[in-house]
This record gives sequence, C-alpha cells and structure tokens, in this order.
Amino acid sequence: MQSVVRLCCYYACLALSGCFSLPIDSKYQGPALRPQSVLNYYKSNSDYGNFTEHVTENNNDYKVKKALIESDYGPINLDLYLTHKPSRNIVLIFPVLKGKPLVENHFAEYFAENGIDVAIVGRNSDFMDPINADKFESVLRQNIMRDKLAIDFLEEQYAKNSFGSFGLSRGAINAAITAGADSRLKHNILVLGASDIPKILEKSDQRRIKKYLKLAAVQTKTDRNQLLNNLQKSVKSDPKYLAPYIDARHTLLVLGLFDGTVPIRYGNNLRKQLGNPKTIYLLANHYTSLAFTQTVCSLLPEKVDLLCPFPFDYIETEALSFYRNSMELQRSTPKIMAYRILSSPFEMIGRLTNYIF
Repeated sequence: MQSVVRLCCYYACLALSGCFSLPIDSKYQGPALRPQSVLNYYKSNSDYGNFTEHVTENNNDYKVKKALIESDYGPINLDLYLTHKPSRNIVLIFPVLKGKPLVENHFAEYFAENGIDVAIVGRNSDFMDPINADKFESVLRQNIMRDKLAIDFLEEQYAKNSFGSFGLSRGAINAAITAGADSRLKHNILVLGASDIPKILEKSDQRRIKKYLKLAAVQTKTDRNQLLNNLQKSVKSDPKYLAPYIDARHTLLVLGLFDGTVPIRYGNNLRKQLGNPKTIYLLANHYTSLAFTQTVCSLLPEKVDLLCPFPFDYIETEALSFYRNSMELQRSTPKIMAYRILSSPFEMIGRLTNYIF
C-alpha cells in the first residue's frame, strides 16, 4: 500500500509540473452585446414537441434519466444525471467528435457525485458526414437550435435557471458556439477547443479529419482548397464570430501546448476572442491530455480504481472548483490547493514567459 501511495505522489508531482495557468485579463470589461442580427439568426420559430423519459439508474448520489424530445430541428437526446437535492443549476456536457460515452459519462458521474446536476446533450454524425459538406453551416445552426430547445426543456420541466457547459475537443467548439448564441449558457468550461472551424479542419493532423476533407471534396465536386475556401465563406456559426459574446469572467479555458489535432494556434485565438479568460495550459497534446483526468481509471473495478495512480483528476478538480465559484454554490474544493501547490514551480515559469513574450 505504501508503494502505491509513493507512486501516486511521484506521478502527481511529475505530471503537474507540466501545466500552468494564466489569469483572466485584468483589463477585461465584459462581453460584447449580441447584435439583433445574431439574435434573429438563432431565434427558434417553434417550441420543442412531445418528449419521453425513463430512469435507467438510481443510486445514493443521483439518478440517471434518458429523455427523447421531438423538435422541428430533429430529435434531442439528453442523458440527465440528477442529484437528489433540488437545484436550479445544471451543466450541459457537449460530447467529443462522434461521442465517446467513456469520456462524457465519466465527467457526468464526477459532477453528479459532487452535487451538480448534468445533462449530456446527444450528438448525431451529421457534423462530419461528407454528404453534408455543402450544408455545413446548416448542420451547425441546427445543432445550436437543438441546444437552445434543450435549455428551454430544462427550464420548463426541471425549473433550471443557471446553466453551465463542459465541452471537450469538438464539444468545446460546440459549447463556445452555443454559449455565444444563447446568454443563458453562462458558466463555461472549454477543454481543448479552438476557433475558426475551416482552419482547424485544414491544419489538423488527425487522420479522420484528413479523410473527411478528401471525401467531402469528392462529394462537392471540388478540390480540397476550394472546399476549404467555400467553408470559410459560408460558416457563420463559428467561435471566432460568437466568442466575444461570452463572459470571460465565467469561463475557464484548458489548452494543450502541443495540440495538433485542434491546433494550439487556434486555441490561443479563441482565448483572445473570449477576452483572455483564465486559461490552463497542459504540457500535452490532444490525446496525452487525458493524463490530466481520471477517465481511464473509470474503467477499472471500484476497489482497483481507488488505487489507480494514472491518470488523476486534475481537470475534474479544476472544473468542480470553477463551477462552485462561478455558480456561487458556497462549497469549497480543498483538493485544488494540493494540485496548485504541486504545479507552482511551472506556474511561475509559464507566467513569466507569457509576460516577456
């Protein structure tokens, strides 16, 4: 047992030396006012329709319900993690590309176990289907409209009036777009996100995205460059246009310094467009960033999970602390201090480097 504890401490010290944070810009004055053109573009012409719900799990901390909601923009699927104590707060989790239940379920369970209600917003495969390449903006806008109706549903059926988001990778881009279009999504955590979707597609090193561009070019009877130019002209639902309407004082951004999948350059652009919110930089790429979460450990049996030294719950703890502060939940997160002490040497170096350059 002692050897396991020593290994945990050693790994935590090693890994946490690979991250630092930058505080919110001291000159930040608040978000830009959404113009009427933006409000009109994302205004729904209809309410959500009929819905069905059923409970799939009920434990000491929370119950899980699946909701299927009809709408003119397509079906809306929600996985609700509802704590047993009534609350006006809820966090919407936006899944990674094509959805990875291991990832979103892990974070949903973590937040629910710590007293925060969660709704995982289901995603279909339209976004990266080459068949939809010539209506890319329409797909993005429909996603936003479904998100807005999901918020309407949670307001009316569950009396929620304080909304947060947690987006990872593609989900972070989604969260930034929806939060920019809808002021109700106020408390936002964007992990490994970025802005300028056409440029992300162009510069990403992910094979799946390269394959998508090749197939989409064939589908639209263009070449790769023309396809990207067409997207650059047609895409309106992009964080680069909507991020300025998000309140940086209630935003936490997490970026990977060596991210090539969602290139760090466009992550830094998102930071500027948001108004330079508090930003955590991980010494990691898109995939090794998982070493700063305990996602993999969630696969293990409970008894083994308690002894799992790799990875650990740094991002989860930062996220929990953020929501408790931003939503004014009047609960502290003691573990956060241990992580910040361990990362303090690299924190000083990172902030000094940012100040100089």
